[in-house]
Amino acid sequence: MSILLEHADNLTKEVGYYAAAAVHDARVAGSGWETVAAAAGVSVVTARERWGERRVRRLLARRARQQCPCLPPQTEAQPPAESADSRPAEAEKDPTLAGRAVHKLSSALSYLQRQSGMTIQEAAQQADLSASYVSRVLAGERVPGWPVVHMLATIFGGRAGEFRILWESAQGVSYPSRQDVQGAAQRLQDALRGLYLAASCPEVERLGGRGLSAQVAGDALRGEVVPDWPTTSALVTRLGGHPGGIRSLWEDVHYAFLTSHDVFPSGGLPRSSLPGAATAEVLDES
Repeated sequence: MSILLEHADNLTKEVGYYAAAAVHDARVAGSGWETVAAAAGVSVVTARERWGERRVRRLLARRARQQCPCLPPQTEAQPPAESADSRPAEAEKDPTLAGRAVHKLSSALSYLQRQSGMTIQEAAQQADLSASYVSRVLAGERVPGWPVVHMLATIFGGRAGEFRILWESAQGVSYPSRQDVQGAAQRLQDALRGLYLAASCPEVERLGGRGLSAQVAGDALRGEVVPDWPTTSALVTRLGGHPGGIRSLWEDVHYAFLTSHDVFPSGGLPRSSLPGAATAEVLDES
């Protein structure tokens, strides 16, 4: 009897670890607490209490130590108080490139916050974060984890995907391996839209000049065309970005296109000609 109960207890613990890992993965992918709670069949309050960031990290660290006793114990002081996934912006290894990326991310989020008319206190309450922490994120003093960026962008009425490249650059995350042309084109458009938000959505007419027409700039931001590299570089520069940080995304589109075609068209690639092309989004009016 005692052996069976011991086995049952171990199985219960394993299920707990598995559930914690599943929630962690879902949150990192951008799922909100409502989605997690619905999947688990519990209330949002219960989900937050059961699988909060710090609690999940402790559970997973405990499981790792059980599998490998050589690991040192984790102390409570390791995760920052506001968010286990966040870190100070000054901790970046390259203060020049990474610092610029952090600034772009915070500028884009700040612009959305201003446009939404929502106060920092209201946003913090909806995101279940402290107002001081949200304020530091918007000021570029903190680099939050992706779930926090996803939540704030959504709360402010934006599309979280447009912040993904900005966040990856701020975190120093490497881009994924080669992908299909439609996926690569979408990531490039999201990156351009992120820079557009960081620049406070200037009027498209102001982006024209120096080898870049306002028409092409608008088409690129709407996702109607993937410009050639000189045009893309000019647009990134006009938006205050660094072309070198976008080059790999454009090359992904170029590479994916060339796997099924002979020559990348001069002047750009219409998105409507790509397999699985979706209707272009309407460009936000500033």
